[in-house]
Amino acid sequence: MKAQAFKGFFVQRLIFCFFLLLPTLAFAAGWEPYVNGRFGYAVEIPPGFALSSEADNGDGRTYANSGATLAVWGHYLAAGPFELDVANRRATYKQEGWDLSYDRQKAGWASLSGTRGDRILYHRTIRLCDDAVASFVLEYPVSMKAEISPFVGKLVKSLHPAEGCTTAQGAAPAAQ
Repeated sequence: MKAQAFKGFFVQRLIFCFFLLLPTLAFAAGWEPYVNGRFGYAVEIPPGFALSSEADNGDGRTYANSGATLAVWGHYLAAGPFELDVANRRATYKQEGWDLSYDRQKAGWASLSGTRGDRILYHRTIRLCDDAVASFVLEYPVSMKAEISPFVGKLVKSLHPAEGCTTAQGAAPAAQ
């Protein structure tokens, strides 16, 4: 009798744990890896985003989900160091009318976020090997904030140098 009661208790706990983990598993499902061999970076693409274009030169891709766009690309630091590249991007956003409410930069990564009208923007860039950087820009309407905002943290954590790039390893930690 005690063995049956224990078995029933164990099964109840197992089912309870399964239902606790179900939202996490559902959130993780559907993320697709994208690896760029030209610049040596990788990122996970959120569920619901479909490939809309690929750069002819192989530097990245653009994905779309209704009114949201996700651009992922790499480039070489031709105009100066990483810090100058980020400063130039920041200045461009301000010239375009973006109100940057989040601006954080460390040695090897930077994140910029803001709004312009009814649009939200999140830009993450990381340093790679061989004077290269990888970036993503997620832009979406305020009306999609509840749907899209949860993707930002995983996108930030997933953008990283590909295997073999040891000089940039650890330069771009997960989101703060």
